[in-house]
Amino acid sequence: MDPMNTISLMFGLVILTVTASILAPMTASGRLKRNTAVGIKTRHTLSSDEAWLAAHRHAAPTLKMTAWIGWILLAIAAVLCFMQKFPWALTVTAAGFGISLLLLLVAGVRANKIAKQYPSS
Repeated sequence: MDPMNTISLMFGLVILTVTASILAPMTASGRLKRNTAVGIKTRHTLSSDEAWLAAHRHAAPTLKMTAWIGWILLAIAAVLCFMQKFPWALTVTAAGFGISLLLLLVAGVRANKIAKQYPSS
């Protein structure tokens, strides 16, 4: 198996994991202000500052979990790469990628549900 396949997918997981790692504390503390570039952007989360902050605070624990799982699985995949077990490393990385995407989807759905409770500004 070509190790570049594994490393390429690992790079994608690194991007997801770093993003979740940066956003989790920002959303938990309310430092991520309403914007159209970064965050969970739905019609309801963008409707008001209150909806945005509440939605993102609610999503923060899931983002933190996403980051932790990503880092753990990346570490396991890196060890497997050093052991030249590339098929296993690819499997672990793909699982991490899938779990991360699923958790981000869950965070978005939950955040949108919370944001619906707030009136538009």
